[in-house]
Amino acid sequence: MSSAHGGARAAARLLSPVSALAPEAKVVGLVAFLVAVAVTPPSRPAVLALAGAVALAVAAVALVDWRAVAGRLTLDLPLVVLAIAYALAGREPDAEVLGVALSEPGLRAGLTVLAKATIGIVAVSALAASSSVPEIVAGLRRVGAPAWFRRLVGLTARQLEVLRAEGARLRLAVAVRIGSPRRTAALSGGARALGSLFVRSTERADRLQLAAELRGAPPGTVPAEVETPAAAGPGDWVLAVTPAALVVIALVVGP
Repeated sequence: MSSAHGGARAAARLLSPVSALAPEAKVVGLVAFLVAVAVTPPSRPAVLALAGAVALAVAAVALVDWRAVAGRLTLDLPLVVLAIAYALAGREPDAEVLGVALSEPGLRAGLTVLAKATIGIVAVSALAASSSVPEIVAGLRRVGAPAWFRRLVGLTARQLEVLRAEGARLRLAVAVRIGSPRRTAALSGGARALGSLFVRSTERADRLQLAAELRGAPPGTVPAEVETPAAAGPGDWVLAVTPAALVVIALVVGP
């Protein structure tokens, strides 16, 4: 049942120009782009703005579901608190913002961290929208990633899928019980069941993995939902590393 659900999700995934790229090229391109963004210093906001524009353009070409991106951006909330702490407790010189004296270096550092994290979320969303889990695992294998890391990626993806399905059923059950379809009411009523939800989803994921191993799959492998694409050609590599190359060029030739 779970494999059928996963197959339906893979079939529902929109095919985009990015989907046609070989998975290993997309994985390497993503890592190169994230590294280029990570090494961009706070003193180069124009380069970060360019990186953000590139990430948005790639995500648009990859036909990203922006609702999913909005959900992932909640991971930025701790960084917002960190940016505020930097701005309030950083060193001088100070800059006045809305009548509040804020540390200019701290504000710049906090906003840089927040911007890099947001760019990374958008870039990862582009890969997720254009690649299935088996494709990503195949790409990791082709670039020589350790087997334990590939198993971790596959099992984490499966666990998240199980948790998402269990959460949807829990919200529906709570909404029916309290007579309100609103998400806020459902989440409020189901907050006490989150621990049970995690335990049930973990047990279910373990049962699914055990069933796969009993069918002959090697431990930790992820059943293929689609055929693995052909190996990357020169065109795949050029297109995949172009976003990172643009950021690096801006770092080198920019003021």
